[in-house]
Amino acid sequence: MRKLYKNGMILFTIFATIFVIGSEITSAQQYFTFEGKVVSISRGDIGVQGNKGEIMSFAVGRRTIYVPNRLLGIGERVKVSYLFQRGRNVGYQVEILPPPPPPKNK
Repeated sequence: MRKLYKNGMILFTIFATIFVIGSEITSAQQYFTFEGKVVSISRGDIGVQGNKGEIMSFAVGRRTIYVPNRLLGIGERVKVSYLFQRGRNVGYQVEILPPPPPPKNK
């Protein structure tokens, strides 16, 4: 009986340790930002072209936060904060940036 209790406690400790490590790994997700111009909008997805010409696609939905609280338009400048989850870029916040100031002519 004592040996069974000891083996049970060892197994419990191992599983508890694995659970704690696993929860720390999932909570340590890394957020990224990408800035550019909106080039495409479709259901659940936006395409943003960066300053160097690269286009990134972001999954957006009910949980996405828009700052200010309105939908996007094609051609608007945005800054997207996103996570890489399940092989996709998932946008969690889309900040609509003001247009750049016009160049000064002398």
